[in-house]
Amino acid sequence: MSRSPTQQVGLLLAVVATVAGCGKAADGFSGQRGKVSGKVTLAGEPLPAGCQVLFVAAKGGFTASGPVGPDGTYALEYQVPAGLPIGDYVVQISPPAGASSAAPVDPAAMAQKMTLSANAKPDDALPFPQRYASTSTSGLAFTVQPGANTFELSLKK
Repeated sequence: MSRSPTQQVGLLLAVVATVAGCGKAADGFSGQRGKVSGKVTLAGEPLPAGCQVLFVAAKGGFTASGPVGPDGTYALEYQVPAGLPIGDYVVQISPPAGASSAAPVDPAAMAQKMTLSANAKPDDALPFPQRYASTSTSGLAFTVQPGANTFELSLKK
């Protein structure tokens, strides 16, 4: 069965569209993306290593987190290597393992909890004020732009 050049081009385009998945990544987003990194300090001093920075999208349910290093720096890790979908995010900080009863978990599970557990230690037992442990009370927000983004978090006591 012979196909005309037009049919062959149409078939090739259909195959390419199927293989490419119509341009959507594993998270279902097909727009521009950005990567976020920065430094987290409390009263000018780096947060302890092991704390986690968590970004939760205001729309779309996208979440990313990144561990805080010894010098207070972090880089968000996301399921798609190209980075987070651009847009508005709210931010929270989670303590390192052992600082509360809430152990670090994957970003999606963290986003569902949004706060420390009811059994969390009092504010003075955390390496930062407890208000930063919830997106609803942290007061932290960031708009992810295409490409590399830097977000310095200067927490206050």
